[in-house]
Amino acid sequence: SEGINATVSAASTADSDVDAEFEAAQTLRHFTKDLQNFDAEAFKDTDFKYVDGLTADRHFKELKLLPVKELVFYGIREGDCATTNATAASTAAAAGESDNGKKEVKGGVHLEASEYHEMLKRDDAVVIDVRNHYEAAIGRFDGQMAKEKSEEQEGEGGATYIDPKMRKSTDFTSWLAEEETKQKLEGKTVMMFCTGGIRCERASAYLNSQIGNKVKGVFQLKGGIERYLKEFPDGGFWRGKNFVFDKREAISAGNVNGDGGVIRSGKKEGKKEEEEKMLEWGAECAKCKKPWDRYIGKRKFYTCGVPVLVCNDCMSQSSSSTKKKKKGAAASTTDAAAVEDLKSIRCPLCVSEGVTVPAEDVEWTDNGVRGRPRTSSFSEGGGEDNDKKAPADGAPKKSESKAAKSVLKWGGGHAKKKKDQRSWSRRPCQFGAECIRKDCFFYHPERESKSKKET
Repeated sequence: SEGINATVSAASTADSDVDAEFEAAQTLRHFTKDLQNFDAEAFKDTDFKYVDGLTADRHFKELKLLPVKELVFYGIREGDCATTNATAASTAAAAGESDNGKKEVKGGVHLEASEYHEMLKRDDAVVIDVRNHYEAAIGRFDGQMAKEKSEEQEGEGGATYIDPKMRKSTDFTSWLAEEETKQKLEGKTVMMFCTGGIRCERASAYLNSQIGNKVKGVFQLKGGIERYLKEFPDGGFWRGKNFVFDKREAISAGNVNGDGGVIRSGKKEGKKEEEEKMLEWGAECAKCKKPWDRYIGKRKFYTCGVPVLVCNDCMSQSSSSTKKKKKGAAASTTDAAAVEDLKSIRCPLCVSEGVTVPAEDVEWTDNGVRGRPRTSSFSEGGGEDNDKKAPADGAPKKSESKAAKSVLKWGGGHAKKKKDQRSWSRRPCQFGAECIRKDCFFYHPERESKSKKET
């Protein structure tokens, strides 16, 4: 087992006389202590990160447990790339194998936020963003490079920021296999970071297994961006916001509660300054290009499923336009308008790669990593079945189009299927009692009444 990756929240009781924030904080700490008392061996090295002072609407309403083969899906077998602690890794590196005969590969060296900050100043280092590109679009560790330019220090620089431009974690292995990537990393001190540190565990171990002997060392930020922002309340070398997968949406220096929630109308203080900062790191609306750094409405690009930044004004215009079309236009006109609206909102990755084929026209395999065409009218951006190659400049030929290398199933990838199933469960089955499918999605009142009698 690789371990457990969990996020839990605590709230105060309604009839308590104790300060609500204090009670919630203490409850959470008591819970983690109980875990260590329950199984001291399993939880002795667990890195517990606490975020206090969140508003009540940020808490989780239910508990979900999801057993998975990999904590972060990279499509890597554990035997090929197992993470070990520092002592075991050193022994394994010397012997080449572990006691059970499996090849052991150590992960990156864990650095505290202050140590990581100092290493970011080194000009012989590169810092790899292990997150997806849509996360990097609103925040990243490149402040050390900006400082270097502003101070014009000759001979002194900072770690070079590298964004692998991944749509999903499984793109990491193919990115690392590219010759251009190996050249960028060769002879460098490799630094890695992610949201909370989990993705770096596997990514650093995999990098060590592939090119560990060609770099000066592999280091990762312990506790991730969240711990760094706690250590450096002014942001340090971090610029922008840290995308998180909960109701906070995105956090930043001095804003642990995040941006999640309804967008309030009206001009806010410091808005112009915020927009200027967004322009610095390139966070902008995919449609109108004005400064914007929030993913609202889960707007996704139709060729790869990657979330795109669409500002509130463009989102409102799109919604109102679609509603008008549905009321007064023919279905075909409405569909055509919807398609044109989608095409006007382009994913930056697909624009740079010349991707034009809709994801629905590709039969994806291996969790969206490889694809094959339903027709032979286009070439694929990646995958084992790809025999055709795009032009050197990346632009598709007139006779063919290009599909994305991978597709992101945002929201778990099964949201639409579940929604359809809920809809079908309210619709009576046309075969009624004659239906022989025990797992029929449609509503069967006779089965419901039968189950009630049995209970």
